[in-house]
Amino acid sequence: MRLLLFVSLWLLLGLLSGTPTAQTVTDQITEAVLAAPEPLRDGARVIVRDDEGHPTILRAGTNSLICEPDGPQPGFGVECYHRSFQAVMDWTYRRLAEGARTYREAYADGGPDADINAGAMQYALIGQTKEDAVQTISIKLPYATADSTGLPIEERNNGPWLMWGGTAAAHIMFSTKPPGVPDEYPGR
Repeated sequence: MRLLLFVSLWLLLGLLSGTPTAQTVTDQITEAVLAAPEPLRDGARVIVRDDEGHPTILRAGTNSLICEPDGPQPGFGVECYHRSFQAVMDWTYRRLAEGARTYREAYADGGPDADINAGAMQYALIGQTKEDAVQTISIKLPYATADSTGLPIEERNNGPWLMWGGTAAAHIMFSTKPPGVPDEYPGR
């Protein structure tokens, strides 16, 4: 009886403390693939990151998509991207683990040297909470310009536009940029 009382009290205190419970691997995988198109979810590789930004594979994939569940940072964010973009993601997470607090700080000394496939996709769900998260979609086009694509460079939420044109990180956006992302590419 004492054991039952102790366990009940421990569980109640845990619930009252507001401490989030750890997600199961299955829950992390389910959450990670939310941003991916339905036909690609089952074949996506799913990774999580340690405190230093290093990835660990939760599930091997059978297609070219890599997905990550929400991390410890404020707000909600899950994303899936083409495998050619993983080097950029690895580099960015390492910079954040080293103490960079913004994109500008992370890219202060230039961005990563990465060979991103032109046309590589990135899908994300980003918001203050999971319930208010919105989908963002981008297509990577390294060094593309407004002139080479015919796309506007002004941010818009009702059609495609070119973000960070002329840089290695140039990409077509199909929505407004997420909060905290600078207008100008902060890399080299």
